[in-house]
Amino acid sequence: MISKWLHIDTGVGDPWILPIWAAVNKAEISTPLSQETRELGIYISTRLDILPHIASRINKEVAQLYKIISNYDEKYVFTESQKGYAFPMHEHLELVHFLLTDIDSILFEVNSVCELMTRFFEKLYSHVGIPLGKGKAGLKIKNVIESEGLDSQWFQDLDSHRNFFIHEGAPYLAIDVSHGSTQYDLLIMKENIKFFKDTSKFFKLSELNTIVQGFVAAKPVMQKHLIELF
Repeated sequence: MISKWLHIDTGVGDPWILPIWAAVNKAEISTPLSQETRELGIYISTRLDILPHIASRINKEVAQLYKIISNYDEKYVFTESQKGYAFPMHEHLELVHFLLTDIDSILFEVNSVCELMTRFFEKLYSHVGIPLGKGKAGLKIKNVIESEGLDSQWFQDLDSHRNFFIHEGAPYLAIDVSHGSTQYDLLIMKENIKFFKDTSKFFKLSELNTIVQGFVAAKPVMQKHLIELF
């Protein structure tokens, strides 16, 4: 039986939700906002606080990985006509596992916060008497993003990659060294592939960055839309 406990203050670092609450509180709506909706705001804020830490870790881990392989021997290089050897990481397996974990984590966290924001849209629209209907909130968000001239393709890419790694497989790593040491790119594989012609079987770190940057760019657009809703 739990008879004593401590609540840990996680704080709120990301202010995304605060102007929305201010608009809700200012609006003259007789029906009070549900506790479930207010709880959603806390969930969203917590996940928004988590994301920058994962992104920072990935950047550091990738920089370390690039430094480790920077003086690679040609015997480790694979081409369409040459089968190399896997680059040895015996002394750095912890780094590899941390990087795999964080790639998996950032896909999960961005997807999770998008799902929470989708539910948040549904709740706030319902609060002002405009029910969106089942499954319509995601389309509404997509339209809001595109109405500001932003590309929403990252939304679909995120969903696809996250679904694969959560339900079907696990990531493998390779490094594109086609352009020499000045332009490495991490390759995140969905299976242990031999050639990089089928883009459905892998994606690049630069593409992962595009997903994260797409979400970051969409945040103020979604915030502005919800404020104007009230």
